[in-house]
Amino acid sequence: MVEQEPVAEEEKPPEAPSPEQPPADLTTNLSGGTGNDFGLSKGSGRGGNGTIGGTGSGRGGSKWGWYASGVQRSISDALGRHPSTRSSSISVQVRIWPDATGRVTRAQLGGSTGSSTLDETLKNQILTGLQLAQAPPADMPLPIVMRITARKP
Repeated sequence: MVEQEPVAEEEKPPEAPSPEQPPADLTTNLSGGTGNDFGLSKGSGRGGNGTIGGTGSGRGGSKWGWYASGVQRSISDALGRHPSTRSSSISVQVRIWPDATGRVTRAQLGGSTGSSTLDETLKNQILTGLQLAQAPPADMPLPIVMRITARKP
């Protein structure tokens, strides 16, 4: 499961979506899964506690939930493609810094997966250098903090 930790900021009224910005009410509630989705499949959208499962509507969900769902998909795909993580059990907090093009230029683990080899692979081969589907919004605070959780299939 990939979770975005809440960012402390003042409550602002919901902004109207612009043509360049997807609607703010997209949902990305995560649920367990099987196969290569590592439990990062699309869920029902219930939430609202500041995690990726929030509504993104400005009513308690994440302002950037729509972007977090894209990051979630990119990381899930990368984990499924890499032979070291395809069948690994992982639960670790990560911080990533994407640049203006959406490429992750830095990744930091907030703990260990229990394997130093897997930690290095995750940080240096999977996350750092990962090209996200799109660049982060200009006003989005960095780093992006999330928890990656995967269970052996």
